[in-house]
Amino acid sequence: MPISNHLRRLLLKTIADNINEVTLGFDGTPATPSDGAVGRPAITLTPTITIVDDNTLLVEAQLPIDNAFTDTIKEVYIQYRGTTDFTPVARFTTRPITKTSGNELLIQIIIEVA
Repeated sequence: MPISNHLRRLLLKTIADNINEVTLGFDGTPATPSDGAVGRPAITLTPTITIVDDNTLLVEAQLPIDNAFTDTIKEVYIQYRGTTDFTPVARFTTRPITKTSGNELLIQIIIEVA
């Protein structure tokens, strides 16, 4: 018997409620399922989480125009941070992104929970 839609929605809501940080970093090493932290962190942002449907979450984080870096952004790390520890959710590497004081950056990540 497949998992019920109600339980799947509860699982998505639980995951959505437990994502509270997105860290952008300068490390461009390949992302793996066992990554435990961001490589070289640049900035930590507070994301907005949207449940798109019974299988999909949208994680969005915005880096305002007033932030600039001399190195390029090459990774996005999503996690839950509690008062004493953190739980990794996902880490992604991307093509290098140049962030100057002349551009904004909106990170949008779709997470499918099957």
